[in-house]
Formats: sequence, C-alpha cells, structure tokens
Amino acid sequence: MAMNFWEAQRRARSRTSLYLAIFIVLTLGMAVLLELLFHNLSGNQYQTGFPILGLIFLGITFGVAAFQYSMFQTYGGKYVAESVGAQRVDPNTIDPKERQLLHIVEEVAIASSLPVPPVYIMDVKQINAFAAGLSPANAAITITRGSLHKLSRDELQGIVAHEFGHIYNGDMKISLRLAAMIMGFFFVLYMALRLFRVASLTGGRRQSGGGRRGGNPILLAALLLLGAGAVTWFAGSILKAMVSREREYLADACAVQFTRNPDGIGNALRKIAKEQYSDMPKQGMAYSHMYLDNHANLNAFFATHPPLRKRIEAIEGRTYMPEEWKEDINSP
Repeated sequence: MAMNFWEAQRRARSRTSLYLAIFIVLTLGMAVLLELLFHNLSGNQYQTGFPILGLIFLGITFGVAAFQYSMFQTYGGKYVAESVGAQRVDPNTIDPKERQLLHIVEEVAIASSLPVPPVYIMDVKQINAFAAGLSPANAAITITRGSLHKLSRDELQGIVAHEFGHIYNGDMKISLRLAAMIMGFFFVLYMALRLFRVASLTGGRRQSGGGRRGGNPILLAALLLLGAGAVTWFAGSILKAMVSREREYLADACAVQFTRNPDGIGNALRKIAKEQYSDMPKQGMAYSHMYLDNHANLNAFFATHPPLRKRIEAIEGRTYMPEEWKEDINSP
C-alpha cells in the first residue's frame, strides 16, 4: 500500500508540472497567433512593428492572474472561502454540529502534523468541502451545511481528512494558480465583449472597408480577442480538469492515512453519489476543481474529478489509484 501511495504521488506531481507548463505555452502561443492574424487581416491599417494586440492579450491574462494570485497570497484561504459566501465558524460556538466539526478539524490536524486552519461553513444543502490557501500556514477549510447534517461523525472526519490531504500534498497552491489563470482567460472574453460595444458605436460611422482589406480594426481586434479568449478558456478548462483529477486519488489516500478508517471517506463518497442535484454557488465556478466533488460537470472533458465509482473502488481495493495508472507506474 505504501509503495502504491508514494508512486502515485510521484506520478501526479510529474504530470501536474507538465500541465502547468502547457498552460504557459498555450498562453504565449495564442498571443503570437493573435498578433499574426491581426497583422495579416487588418491590411494597411496596422503597420506598426510593435505587437500591440498580442501584448494586450498577455497583459490581460497575466495581469488578472497576477492580481488574483496576489489576493491569495495576502489573504490566504479565507479570501476564497469568503468569496463564495462562506462564514467562519466561531471558535466559541455553542452549536453542537459546529463544535463537533471544530473538534474533528483539530484531530485531523494533529494526525497530519499540520496547523489547525480556520473553518468556514457554506450554507448549501449539497455534501461538499474544499481547502484553499497557498501554504499550510494560511490555509482554510470550508464545509457545506449539508455535510454537517447528512454525514455521520466518521464520514465528516473522512472528508475533513481528504481536505487536509490537499493541504499536505501542496495541491492548494497548484489549484489556486490554475484558478488565477482561468480567471485571466475569462477576463479576455469579457474585455472582447466590451470592445465589441465600442466597435458597434464606431461601426455605424464607417464602412466595412469599401472593398479595402481590413475593415474596422476595432471590430477585428474584438473578434480576434473573443476567439483567443474562447479557445484558451476552453483549453485551459480541460487542462484544469486534468490536473485536478490527478490529485483527488491522493487526497482520498491521505484521508485513509490520517483517519485509519477507509469507511469514513468511502461512505461519504457513496452518499455524494446518491445526490442528484448541485446547489454550489455560481460565484465559485473558478474554484470548482477544488471541491470534494463536482458532479455538476457531466462532460468527461471538463470533469474536474474522477468518477465517484472509481474513487470508491480505489479506496475499497486499498490501491489508492485507478487501474489505468498501474501500467504507467509498473512500466520501466
């Protein structure tokens, strides 16, 4: 079991580094393509040798990502928790469910040799949870209200230990980097739509080119930015999902390691599998890959989590990895 766990951890980390590199290459490559298309399609209206549109794309993407990441650095996991509407649990609360949750968090912190993080509750009915922060020192754990009322103590301990697994493995830093990049791609889409509005105001006062190649350069820039934003957001969402799926099996394994009770996390996942709805907040879409489960994504390409059936089978079989990993790990 130990060899499987450590080999799976090594595999997930190496794959994650590859996917993060692809993110950077994707962004830079799209900026170059965007500049070439704008230069060729705009004709004699864009003669400067300075790559204006490509730098605008890079500036928006990396600027928004850098701003979001700076917020994560400054405020830690509480910034993410509060941005989705979660409320911090008062350490002196007299609510029995909340007291139990705080005790569980303290227990798992001791078992994992990690600091005790602040605990937040999200007021939704679905069973779910997530951990956020760039380091164990500024991490926060968020649990849904549905988890408190639908799970037994062992099951609640299992999902808390799963989130501590993400903290222990350094998954939060990777997840927040991915979230920041996706926000950057999305903001390109937003700015392109705003540029369309500007183009529509100027378009009525000028012809589409009168046979001259290029037409309205603002409209062309808006179209190209819209296409670039859509492609990078689409590809980035798939990469985000691939990275996230790599980490969930390890967090499940940590849940067993910290609690010594595979039935806790296993039974919690079985209860999640029976839920037929998702009421997680829409403002948390950028962080959906950090959830304990995200079955709102039904498309396999965008699925940020492995199928619950496979996760349960990995826990039951004490392999802590899916069948398809074994061939990669055992190959020379």
